[in-house]
Amino acid sequence: MKTAGVIDIGTNTVLCLKAAIDENGIKIFSDNRFHYRAGRRLDEAGNISSEYKAGMINAVHKALDTLRDCSVIKITATEVLRKPKDGAEFAGKLSEEIGRPIEIIDPRKEAELSFKGATWGIKAPGKTVAVVDIGGGSSELAVGVDGKLKSWSGVKLGAVTACELAGYEQPVDAYREIADEIFTKSDFSRLLDPVPDKMLVVGGSATAVAAILANLDEFQTEKLKEFSILEEILALLTETLASMTIGQRKKIMVFDPERADIIVSGASILLSFMKIFGFNIINVSTNGLRHGLFLEHFS
Repeated sequence: MKTAGVIDIGTNTVLCLKAAIDENGIKIFSDNRFHYRAGRRLDEAGNISSEYKAGMINAVHKALDTLRDCSVIKITATEVLRKPKDGAEFAGKLSEEIGRPIEIIDPRKEAELSFKGATWGIKAPGKTVAVVDIGGGSSELAVGVDGKLKSWSGVKLGAVTACELAGYEQPVDAYREIADEIFTKSDFSRLLDPVPDKMLVVGGSATAVAAILANLDEFQTEKLKEFSILEEILALLTETLASMTIGQRKKIMVFDPERADIIVSGASILLSFMKIFGFNIINVSTNGLRHGLFLEHFS
């Protein structure tokens, strides 16, 4: 059985999946994440900051170490390298350093891969499924049927960008105000009319929130499969998280505690999405772009 690896370079973490395909289907051997965000994302000139570059390089090398026995590896990057002026240049230099190409995908491709990954294994034949991917630097909404993308849209809003705009450790209303304005001006309403049969959310913020609500002692992916988040419960949790210190949040976050400084903004964005577009309940998918990337290239 030949194994393949995929790496998704995001704004907050580098995600790394190792899997293989045989006559019985897809077998996942490992699904790792390497948190690297530190300091400012961009410098005064609009280029990637030295702290971000150092952290990203280190995280990518760690990810590659887990894929040493893979016969083939695919690497992509999203908004973290789309936005900076020197994003493409840095991707080229990093590609040379690791000896593997890094593809900076556009928002449409990001939405397509997130949709493909999130809906993998979901049985909803003939039903319309929508997937909102709330990331660190951007958010995408994708709608499709039977695993095939029909329409999509994206906004420059994520857990990290909201903190950059409003400031870190701000009240929930500060993040909600930003998210409300951006979502209201987006064309998400058009994509969600008619209302989809199933609404899914992917991304680190949603997974972290679900893990807290599920009261997990340790992170277990299988226990969060299509976990339901209720809007009123999310509202209460978001306010509770905002009242805590970063240290207190880390103690209750079994999933990626290093995102404790952006969990309030991420949860606020999800809450804004649910309120504006009328979803009292939303289901979490712990799959995402990396799974879609694997399916596209190796299935």
